[in-house]
Amino acid sequence: MRSPDVSETVTDPAVVDRRHRSLLAVREAEVPSRMMTISGCEGRIEARTLSKDMSGPATRLVMLSRGWGSGVVGAFTADVELFVIRGDLMVAGERVGQYDYAAVRSGEVIPGIRALSPTLALLMTSAPVRYDSSAGGMLSQPLIGWASGSPWMPVSELPGRFIRPLADGPHGQVWLAGARSWTNEDGPWHSHAGAEEVFVLDGEFTMAERLPGHDPDHLDGPAVEQIHYWEAGTYTYRLPGQLHAGPGSGSSELALAFHRMQGSRDCLWTDGAPPT
Repeated sequence: MRSPDVSETVTDPAVVDRRHRSLLAVREAEVPSRMMTISGCEGRIEARTLSKDMSGPATRLVMLSRGWGSGVVGAFTADVELFVIRGDLMVAGERVGQYDYAAVRSGEVIPGIRALSPTLALLMTSAPVRYDSSAGGMLSQPLIGWASGSPWMPVSELPGRFIRPLADGPHGQVWLAGARSWTNEDGPWHSHAGAEEVFVLDGEFTMAERLPGHDPDHLDGPAVEQIHYWEAGTYTYRLPGQLHAGPGSGSSELALAFHRMQGSRDCLWTDGAPPT
């Protein structure tokens, strides 16, 4: 059974534990905005929580004011990953601009971090975090993935889809995914061993999702297929093993999204037929 347009958008994803539930087609404009700070960093952050693990990790869409950060040596007390959507950051002396990615592991000592202009970014943290200016030790280099650092590569199983790897992050691979008038009328489904996050940057995607059971309390029930429409500013958190991008999926003439995986981006391909 396929619902024509079923969205699992949650008014406030911050109250959902993403370890147990996918968050599909969460639209930025529908997510509450809150002010937050990171202790040890100057300036406030306007943040929208896109998904959260109640044990601590979270992904937020943040607007960093110009000058946010710290100009002194220190270390974050959790893994911090940043993907710049618009604006510029200086991370340990490295300039990070539009569609670039930076990661600093917990406890790694860096010479500072600053927003050089008002910066819209995805902020991914492994736990509640502060910037500890009393941390000592050798300076570390952040992990930087530049959008221009690798070529676009076609996805042979999905003609019209392309990927551009950014980095092997602290918790898994991150990449840009593009589409050029992509359509998957009768092609394969695929899944991943780890959880996957997607944030649409430009254009539109139509995405088929196959959930193991519509009732979260009965995951061994019959699979349910849903079609979701992703425009720019749409976020999805997909649980491990969930089939997606099957028949009915497609894109506008040009579309672009950021992907972050818990683990490798390796795909398990299938025609989606029930086991016999």
